[in-house]
Amino acid sequence: MHLPAGALGLFWAVGGVGILLGSRCARPISARLGDGRTLALAGLCLAPAGLLVPLIGDGPWLLLAGAGWLLVSLKTGMDNVLGVSLRQRMTPDPLLGRMNATFRFLLFGALAVGSAISGLLGELIGPHATLWLGGVVLATAFLPVYLSPLRTRRRPLGVPPVAPPGVLPGAPPTVDAATSPGRRRAPAASPVPGSGADEGCAPAR
Repeated sequence: MHLPAGALGLFWAVGGVGILLGSRCARPISARLGDGRTLALAGLCLAPAGLLVPLIGDGPWLLLAGAGWLLVSLKTGMDNVLGVSLRQRMTPDPLLGRMNATFRFLLFGALAVGSAISGLLGELIGPHATLWLGGVVLATAFLPVYLSPLRTRRRPLGVPPVAPPGVLPGAPPTVDAATSPGRRRAPAASPVPGSGADEGCAPAR
C-alpha cells in the first residue's frame, strides 16, 4: 500500500473515533427504536461501508477508505453497548460469569485465528485480495442478527414493560367496583319490620 506511518496511524485513529461515537449514540437511538431494531438497522445501514476499506491507498482513496472505516467502527460501538446490555439482561444472574467468559473466549479466540488466517492469505494471494475478503466479512457480519427474530423486537426478551407513573412494577391492576363493567352492585338491605327504619321516627313527648 506504500502508506507512511503517520497516515496509517490516523486511519486507525478514525476507527477509535467511530467506536466512541457509536457508543454515545446507541442509547438515544435504541430508546426510540428498541434494542433489536437498532442492532438490525445499524448493520443494514453501516456494515456495507466495510467494502470501502479495501480501497485504502494514496490520495482520495485513503479518505474514502477512512470514511468506510469510520462507519464500520460506528456500528461496532453501537453493537458493543446494545449487544452486551441485551445479553446481560437476558441471562440469569447465576450464569452471568459463565456467559461473559464464553463470549470473551470466542471473541479473543476468533481474533487470534483470524489474524493467523489473514497473515497466511496475505502471503498466498496478496494484501489487496486479503483486504477485499476482510471487507466482505465486515459487510455481511450483520446478517445473522438481521435475519433473526431480534430485529422485530422493540423491547428485549426478559425485560418487563415500564409501569405507568405511580404504579409499582408487577403490581396487579386495580379495578373500581363502582365503575367496573359487568359488575352488579349489591342490593340495599331491606328494613327490618318494627325497627323504625321504615317509618318516620316520632318525636319524643
